[in-house]
Amino acid sequence: MKTYGVVAGIREGVKLGWLYLTDIACLALVIGPSIFLDQLFPADQGVESAIFLALSVILAFYLDLHPRTNPGKRNFEVIWMLITHRQSKLFKSYGYYEFKPFSEIRKERQNNGD
Repeated sequence: MKTYGVVAGIREGVKLGWLYLTDIACLALVIGPSIFLDQLFPADQGVESAIFLALSVILAFYLDLHPRTNPGKRNFEVIWMLITHRQSKLFKSYGYYEFKPFSEIRKERQNNGD
């Protein structure tokens, strides 16, 4: 008899081995171009090339981590939301005086005896 796994939720990620598909994509999108850019270093700059590759791998793993402040997202998702979902700095106040003209408010105050 075959046993089938049950997905915990709709938003559950696809797991390949011990990594999720989004982990693999994030690592590939950072490490892949860095390997290509590493070929632009001259042959006599081997130390700088190794440092560049090490920092690229560290950056890739950092972008794939879950931040402590928002564990439901990954760092690259948080950065992407900060870049794309910018809100304008316009805040509208819906105060009491905004909907009634001052003449009507004065009439109400005179009728109430204030």
